[in-house]
Amino acid sequence: MCSSDLPVFDSQGVEMCYERWGTGDPVILAHGFAANRRQAWLAADWQGTLMQAEREAVLFDQRGHGESQKCYAPEDYAIYTMAGDLLRLMDHLDIAKAPVISHSMGARITLHLLLHHSDRLAAAVLIGVGESLLLEQHDPEIMAQALLSDEPWAIEDQAAASFRAFVDSTHSDHKALAACTHGIGQKLEQALLSKVTVPTLVLGAQHDEFSGPVEPLANAINGAKCATLPGTSHHSILADPATKDIVFEFLGLPPPVHYEHSW
Repeated sequence: MCSSDLPVFDSQGVEMCYERWGTGDPVILAHGFAANRRQAWLAADWQGTLMQAEREAVLFDQRGHGESQKCYAPEDYAIYTMAGDLLRLMDHLDIAKAPVISHSMGARITLHLLLHHSDRLAAAVLIGVGESLLLEQHDPEIMAQALLSDEPWAIEDQAAASFRAFVDSTHSDHKALAACTHGIGQKLEQALLSKVTVPTLVLGAQHDEFSGPVEPLANAINGAKCATLPGTSHHSILADPATKDIVFEFLGLPPPVHYEHSW
């Protein structure tokens, strides 16, 4: 559960943790599957970089992740429920409309908001998603079993094995994430993509082993821009300074200042 010094909000009975950094117009950051606000955003100082741009950074832990409440039924992780968490956070903070920077599962949730609650989004940055969202979804049971396995070294599916290692590294709740795997896999309503009116950026990693190329997804979303970062992977892209450069330019923010350490 949330640390005593963290603010919380109630999202239809689920306790969610969040943080606010800085002042100015808010930007919301939505992390991916098995990640959390610390690992995804704070570790790469996204909040500090947004504060340089005189914007407020709003970070939260998705349900089942980080310090937010864990749920163990797949229906608790339906895409519309998790998208509702983000909207309820905005309501809690009296944010009528804001840009959302999102990664992986967070980008899938933001995409749902683009299609069904576009009036709440000033802009959408979708990082770590691509053509795979347009294709037939993989059997979620493969990932769920990998997360629950007592023998992670024996997992045969490469993607599932990679995510199991990531889940272990973030000390996440395996049972909660197995339920999330089953709950969030709603089929993307592709026919609605051509009707999007919110400025959208699809940003991918050159060596993303999960998401596929960004161009097919960006081409399907009305007016979307896209870019691919060389030398990055699905899990490393948020820490690459070039990611901030591209995102800030898209959002019309001042170029980030990158500090070089001298030891």
